[in-house]
Amino acid sequence: MMRGGSFLKSVIIIFFLGALASMSAQQNTSQVSRVQRAIYIFNIAQQVSWPEQLEERFKIGVLGPDRTLIDLRAMAQKRKIQERQVSVSNFLSIKDIQDVDVLYVNRKYNYQMPYILQSLENKGILVIAEDYLFNSSMINIVSVGDTFRHQLNEGLLNKNDFIIAPSLQSYAIASSEKWQALFQEAQDSLQAVLENAKQKDELINRQEQELVSQNEIIDTIQEIVKYKDSSIQELQETDKQQKKTIEKTQEITQELEDKVKNQLIELDEQQVTLRNSAKEIETRQDSIEVQKVNISDQKKVLLEQSSELDLRATINWLLTGIALLFLIAGFVLYKNYRTKKKLIEQLTIQNTTILEQKEELSQKNEDLEQFAYIASHDLQEPLNTISSFIGLIRGDYGEQFDEVGLQSLEFIEEASDRMAKLINMLLEYSRIGKTRVFTQVDTHKVLQDLEKDITSLVTRTGATINYTQLPVVSGSEVELRLLFQNLITNALKFCPEDRRPILNINTTKVSNVDNPSQGMWQFSFSDNGIGIHQAHQDRIFSIFQRLHTNDEYEGTGIGLAHCKKIVSIHKGSIWLDSELGKGTSFYFTIPYGI
Repeated sequence: MMRGGSFLKSVIIIFFLGALASMSAQQNTSQVSRVQRAIYIFNIAQQVSWPEQLEERFKIGVLGPDRTLIDLRAMAQKRKIQERQVSVSNFLSIKDIQDVDVLYVNRKYNYQMPYILQSLENKGILVIAEDYLFNSSMINIVSVGDTFRHQLNEGLLNKNDFIIAPSLQSYAIASSEKWQALFQEAQDSLQAVLENAKQKDELINRQEQELVSQNEIIDTIQEIVKYKDSSIQELQETDKQQKKTIEKTQEITQELEDKVKNQLIELDEQQVTLRNSAKEIETRQDSIEVQKVNISDQKKVLLEQSSELDLRATINWLLTGIALLFLIAGFVLYKNYRTKKKLIEQLTIQNTTILEQKEELSQKNEDLEQFAYIASHDLQEPLNTISSFIGLIRGDYGEQFDEVGLQSLEFIEEASDRMAKLINMLLEYSRIGKTRVFTQVDTHKVLQDLEKDITSLVTRTGATINYTQLPVVSGSEVELRLLFQNLITNALKFCPEDRRPILNINTTKVSNVDNPSQGMWQFSFSDNGIGIHQAHQDRIFSIFQRLHTNDEYEGTGIGLAHCKKIVSIHKGSIWLDSELGKGTSFYFTIPYGI
């Protein structure tokens, strides 16, 4: 047992030292990369000329909670930039950025580069970005192996009057394809490092589990051996006592037999002497009777001792049976342990797969939202050009068009306006959930303020909005206001012309179906409008799904998609109950606390 314990201790020490070595290597690599980044930023700043440099100190700003701030401050104690002492500041918000020569920002903190450039325009601040898209910033850098590469946006640099040294320009990446290749190489390298670290963690976890299992098995075997040793010792002591009892019984029996023999000899002698002396026989008759009684008592003692021996033999058999039961129980427990271990390993693999799928879905959602934002933003420029040319054609050549031509221009202008609305709605849809900072929101006050904003719509339609005291919830006030606005305006808009709209808003407390211990607020918006056919209720929350033409009811078909996304962000659900021609009730839930 001592040798096995020493072996296990040696294995644990070896794995522990290996883990420490791996962690040390990873920390050294990370440290080198961080120092390289700080040196690269200093070198770039050294090779740029500013239009005006009035301050004695050169100032660098870091946007976001980035550890690069520490490395830049350490570098500032050793190096100067353009013969000026360097100071480093940290900004957590774009609006706080001021009084710096260089601003460093990393893409991993999700700051929007167009907004940064717009906020810093004509302020003489050089923006150095990391891992952003090609030509999205003034200077982009990307980590490649144990060094960095950069890309220059000469248009932005010239616009802000920055002068770049030829040495910095000669080593810059000039094409987006090469930039993407370097960026992909950096991503692949990072992914390989993460996969390697993940495999090492899994190997260490498996080895730790095996060591724990071996220790538990050894402890169980030791307990069984200890119990067997104690049982054997008890049986040995019982056997010794039984041997002593048997030996004592044999001695007593031998003594009785000797006595009986002596008595028989005496009886023979007495029989010889009886003839000579009857009186002597009568005198000793009493002693003979007494001896018979003693013999009878001794026989009873022997019978009792025999019964006791039988009882102890029975006890020994029972103890043997109990020991067998313990062995069987130990085997069953060990088998159950092995089964549970296999189930735990399967669950671990399944959980790992689920986490990987979750990360993949999260990345795809982020890419889709980014695509929607970029696509809708880029569509506005040609659409604005179309609208401008329509105005020019109407102003310069409007008199030369006949009625069909003017009507065609009007159709084109209306179509471009609808396209502009759709693009704006798509932009709003992509922005929902970007800033998920939840506060305590008084929904009653939100509804009161919203009712003031739509006073003209309520007056025009003659609508009545009824509601009781609404609760305070944890959420985003801007998004909840948009949710209320979409549901209210839909209720007032989709109503027959000969009917005055009536909207009833109520709340109740319910339990979460998936988690009964969690409380939810259930909101209901019930109207007396045109209703929704049963066949269309499944797709009403999809983006750009319209059930009516613009001639019947105006709209873009994205309002209810906004509602579903807002409720989903607040960890709730939304559904409806409608009857054609009689009205619709929309329901959604929001937890008490997010």
